[in-house]
Amino acid sequence: MISSPACAAGITLPTCANFTNLQATSVGLNGPYGHGNYNSLFATYRAREYHGATVISNFTWARSLGTSPQSQSSSGVTVQDPFDIHAGYGPNGFDVRFTFNVAMSYATPWYKTQKGVVGHVVGGWVVAPLFFAESGFPIGVSYSESGCTACQAFGEVTPTASVSSVTEDAVFASTYTGGNSAHYGVVGTSGIATNNPYGLNQFSNPTTVYNEFRRCVLGIDTSCGGYGNIRGLPTWNLDATVGKNIGVWKDGRVGANLSFAFTNILNHFQPGAAA
Repeated sequence: MISSPACAAGITLPTCANFTNLQATSVGLNGPYGHGNYNSLFATYRAREYHGATVISNFTWARSLGTSPQSQSSSGVTVQDPFDIHAGYGPNGFDVRFTFNVAMSYATPWYKTQKGVVGHVVGGWVVAPLFFAESGFPIGVSYSESGCTACQAFGEVTPTASVSSVTEDAVFASTYTGGNSAHYGVVGTSGIATNNPYGLNQFSNPTTVYNEFRRCVLGIDTSCGGYGNIRGLPTWNLDATVGKNIGVWKDGRVGANLSFAFTNILNHFQPGAAA
């Protein structure tokens, strides 16, 4: 006699049919799956010792696309559609399209020998600014349904257990008009952008942008936007270092270095972008 814990005592298989939860509620696919690619155009300019200045400037125009922002073999991430891995294809989380930086070092021309008291105070200074700018990172517009945030449209993750995460975003219902510039004095309504006490928002009209998205629907959509379907705010910053060599012995054989480092020298405020 073969009995089942789910059957009453003394009832043998296959007579007993008292089984529950036989239907799969979700499908997870954890392993070394997925694919991605990175393509870029890189340009650089260099000028050395030109009237005391050395300049290095770099510009990168790139795209990083793939099916997941991290390895799915970590068992913490599953694909959006286990039957079509390419359905999750889109921008990776580190897909920054434009990056530009300039590093410069300028040696002041006066009192190079640092002779005398004035020479030691005024001469020997080096100014080294560093400028950096980049376009915004991808941002995913999430949504909630059946107690789960941004999942289950393709049946991939159960909404009752956080066993793994998936890249699934809301999709466009109409033309996106949000842009990626900071707006001040924006007051939200009807629960949209109302948790912002400072009135700083990426969208001039959050309600309009909200209505431009809808949930991802199986049978209608073949992809749910990849890692992010809109772009966050661009950013730029300027740092600088000012220093000099101080000769304290004849012919500069013994000396010291004096250096001052300044971060965000222009006191530029850069708001962040939240998903």
